Amino acid sequence: MKTRYDVVIVGAGMGGVICGAYLAAGGLRTALFEKKDMLGGRMVIDVKSKGYTGWEHWVTWGQGWGGGYWYNAARELDADVRTYYIPEPCLYYRGTGRKFEIAPKSVSASALTAYVESLSPIRLPEATKKEFVRAFKYAASIPYQEMFREPLANISFYEWKDKLTKDPMVQGFYAAICANSTMCEADEAMKYLSAGGTLSTSRFWWMGEAHCVAFKPDMVEGLVKPFVDVMTRHGGDVFMDTEVVEVMMQNDMAKGVVVKDRKGDTREVLANRVVVNADFTAIPKLFKKLPPEVKEPVDNYSKLPWRDFSLYAGLSRKITDETHPVSVVDPNTGSNLLMIWVLSNPFPWNAPEGKQLVYASRVLPLDKDLAKKVQATIKEDIDDMVEEVFPGFKKAVELREYCSHFPLWHYQHTWYKKIPYRSTSVQNLFFVGDCVDPQESMCIDAAASTGMFCAKAILRLEGR
Repeated sequence: MKTRYDVVIVGAGMGGVICGAYLAAGGLRTALFEKKDMLGGRMVIDVKSKGYTGWEHWVTWGQGWGGGYWYNAARELDADVRTYYIPEPCLYYRGTGRKFEIAPKSVSASALTAYVESLSPIRLPEATKKEFVRAFKYAASIPYQEMFREPLANISFYEWKDKLTKDPMVQGFYAAICANSTMCEADEAMKYLSAGGTLSTSRFWWMGEAHCVAFKPDMVEGLVKPFVDVMTRHGGDVFMDTEVVEVMMQNDMAKGVVVKDRKGDTREVLANRVVVNADFTAIPKLFKKLPPEVKEPVDNYSKLPWRDFSLYAGLSRKITDETHPVSVVDPNTGSNLLMIWVLSNPFPWNAPEGKQLVYASRVLPLDKDLAKKVQATIKEDIDDMVEEVFPGFKKAVELREYCSHFPLWHYQHTWYKKIPYRSTSVQNLFFVGDCVDPQESMCIDAAASTGMFCAKAILRLEGR
């Protein structure tokens, strides 16, 4: 470990590793510090035992518009990234007796309208069908970058919905799309997610403009590590199990970091610039005094305590050939009740041969009373819903692992102001990651966009 670098990066999430790869490739002396013993930041591998591999938040492995940012970064930097496409989701309306419906990539207004009508228990009025077509064309006409900028990124869908359409059925459809794509309550999607977040979700998932992908053997080895390899290939240093305990500042200028190794020893590492890649709950711990332009977004995000509850179930035998993820929908509200996916069907390396791995997850309601009610019976409810969708599930289970996370893609899509990539009050301090502005994509690709944007800005400042 050197005593001084051109740039130090705090955290090995997607934004951090892409930023580090570009900076090292650009000739800057770059160091990346990660407090855990695994790369990926919030990209957690939840299950890796008895031959099963399950990863947190499968929906986050997004490949955005025009190929997306991590995709284009891999091309520009020659990172060894290989992808496998995830099948389209299905919708299953619980308790209706209907089979689940595979959701098509609707490339036209007529296609989406026909799909919506196929799900409706009653025939749509002609006026509503015409309004679906008009709203679709309007939503599709917005340049994708504008969905992630003001004003669309900073107004709730509820406040903006009348600009899209005044038909309550069409409004409800867009809210339901967003709720089931983010696995939350429909009313919460309308209230807390931005207009741009709702539109980008619908265009990403349902209009065929972007994709979700998987990696082999997992997202850390298949997506994150290749960018770290680029960084080290160009002389960058990567330190695992090394926690940054403080970003050092003097006279409103970032001057380096204090790091603590696995033995508990601390030392100062000086740098001309500091890039922070940490989730919003961890950022305040890095500063003796949080910059005001960072404090406001962190405080706002902290008011929304989203948590998911997930089950990974290893099955002793095969119970279904279904490759598509299935969203279980409340037919009365349009809210998501559960997302179920037999991970090992499209990607057999996630389970031992002859067995299956089932992932089931839902985001808990923000309302405390409702959340408690859901949590009281959630394990039994998950078992019952998976059994309803895939009969034979309960008898085939040989392994159950439960876990919980706070889903960062929700915070990407809130209408709250994000953390600026370049501090306005502290010189030489930068930020990348899920809740940083500007970002021009969704899920993991949004974090990647911040890493690319920040790195290229720093390289320009350095005259590279």
